[in-house]
Amino acid sequence: MYSNVGTALLVICIIVWVIFRQLRPKPVKKLFFILLPLLAVYEVHQTFPQQAVPMTQWIECILVITFALIAGTIQAWYSKVYIQNQIVYVQGTAITLITWASFIGIRMTLGFAFGEFATGYHRIQWILWIGIAVIFATRSLILYAKFPEIKQAFTPSKVS
Repeated sequence: MYSNVGTALLVICIIVWVIFRQLRPKPVKKLFFILLPLLAVYEVHQTFPQQAVPMTQWIECILVITFALIAGTIQAWYSKVYIQNQIVYVQGTAITLITWASFIGIRMTLGFAFGEFATGYHRIQWILWIGIAVIFATRSLILYAKFPEIKQAFTPSKVS
């Protein structure tokens, strides 16, 4: 668990910043394709309950993962990828924000439907982080598979 609320707020601010940053064109970098899912997985590890996880949380987790896969897929399919000055750029669209807002809304609805918010958010935080990890990972993997330009950006240039 978090020993410091400031750390939790910092991580949340970084995720919000990254979400809005997806709307700006940015050069493709391995770091962001790999780091964002890993950051979310780290948060899952930090917030995963120390005691046995109730079956309702596992069901909720499976539903969140399902919706996260859908959101990540939609984001990847609606992202723009283009080359400018021999640099590969990726840019999200309004659909990116809509999928994030939808995912957060669905996550909150599931939390209330399963009565998890009544037990304390700290006990179910890990489920949100799993969803975020799945969205980032799904988006990254599909973009990598769908666009040869991204694959080329990941391979080192050969000097002639």
